[in-house]
Amino acid sequence: MTVENYLAEAGALAGLAGVLAGFSLAAVIQLLTSGNGGRLTTAGIVVFSAASVMFLYSLIVAVLSFSAAAELNEVPLALDNLNNGALLIMFGAIYIFVGGIGMAGWMRSRIAGILTTILALISSCLITYAIGKVLSLFM
Repeated sequence: MTVENYLAEAGALAGLAGVLAGFSLAAVIQLLTSGNGGRLTTAGIVVFSAASVMFLYSLIVAVLSFSAAAELNEVPLALDNLNNGALLIMFGAIYIFVGGIGMAGWMRSRIAGILTTILALISSCLITYAIGKVLSLFM
């Protein structure tokens, strides 16, 4: 892999992780300020907080890897395990985030909960399919 490709990949992952971390934090803040202190709201705060810190970890690793590659002007192979772990954590955070979206509908009503759960399940299946297809290219 060339340095340019590595930088593009690290930048894309950092951008995705940063945006999704922001959405997760916004959900946490919204739930904290909603005034509804039920168990489902507490669970939502925990779920979106978990997704947020996972995305932030992936963001920090991507930015540091990007910085190392740019500074060294070579692909930092010593960071492969760190980068792979951060990518797996980001995949997990995506599923937790989508699960939180599915759960959020239940805070509103039963119908909204059913619909958001179905949409979250469909999204999870599509995300799993996309990740599997891309990862199969490397095996």
